[in-house]
Amino acid sequence: MNRARKFYESVGAEAVLTKKSYLRLYLTGFESSAGYVLSDKEKDIFFTDSRYTEAAKKALAGSGIEVIDTADVKVDEYLRQYKQIAMPFELLLYPEYKKFADMGFELVDDSELFTQAMTIKTADETARIQKACDIAEEALKKVQGQLKEGMTETEVAALIEYTMMCGGAREVSFNTIACFGGNASQPHHVPDETKLKFGDPVLIDFGCKFGGYCSDETRTFLFGDDGKHEDFKKAYEKVYEAHMRVLERGRAGMTGRQLDSIARDCLAEADLAKYFTHSLGHGIGINIHEFPRLSQASETPIVDGMVFSDEPGVYVDGEIGIRIEDSCRMENGKIETFMTSDKKLLIL
Repeated sequence: MNRARKFYESVGAEAVLTKKSYLRLYLTGFESSAGYVLSDKEKDIFFTDSRYTEAAKKALAGSGIEVIDTADVKVDEYLRQYKQIAMPFELLLYPEYKKFADMGFELVDDSELFTQAMTIKTADETARIQKACDIAEEALKKVQGQLKEGMTETEVAALIEYTMMCGGAREVSFNTIACFGGNASQPHHVPDETKLKFGDPVLIDFGCKFGGYCSDETRTFLFGDDGKHEDFKKAYEKVYEAHMRVLERGRAGMTGRQLDSIARDCLAEADLAKYFTHSLGHGIGINIHEFPRLSQASETPIVDGMVFSDEPGVYVDGEIGIRIEDSCRMENGKIETFMTSDKKLLIL
């Protein structure tokens, strides 16, 4: 049974109509910039245009999902056979909602059902995330060996994205963050023309997509040791300890808040918790930020099949920025990281 059919059966509406690109990808496994997935009690249909019909028919052959060109069948006309349609309200613009309401449909919100379904990853989804992580890690190793004084943050960000593409990535998970020196105190610093100098701390937050699924990784290291970063080194050791404690002590059934507290309490031992200014982590999948959240506000139990980040950090305005991040999964009751690289402080 294909995923569109399984999802339809979980909704309980007469028909399920899905337009959002990443939800279409989730339901069909086929990437496209336009189209609708429609399911009712008898069939599953992917409506798209001539740019994708040939590729979609090949990709979805044998899946039970029929492909129809919108030049042959108009979606709005096809829908008139139904009285009730489920759609994710939180992703609808008001004009879209009003159009369907004015057509006389009873509208059902399936937003929460999508969130629940996408939270637990299948073996195939996990394998795609693993491959995306492998590509990202290999790219970082190559880029670290190419760093030179005078390179700008923008150049380094572009180089790692290029290297991930050469390594088999489909696209980046998000715009790469590359920070030198004090710029890293901004957790989401936008790379600029700051030039790399000997002794600079370097923070790179990056990831790529493989088969539609994301990786997310952050590494912080020193570009040579000028002997001027003792406070940085001490803070790094504590961030590393906080990161590893989550991996070692996290168990299925703990809430997002409890996992966040493992890292936060560790940093508090060195009076650094006040500099940990964001949450421990977020879900990872087709989107780089998904459910669940690992934060002080989250009472969601983290269970087997969930994929998420473990990314404690310390940020002192204009001085220090440190983050260590792995993409992880809950498996057999314990946290497993997708990453294999050593996270002890690296000095190039």
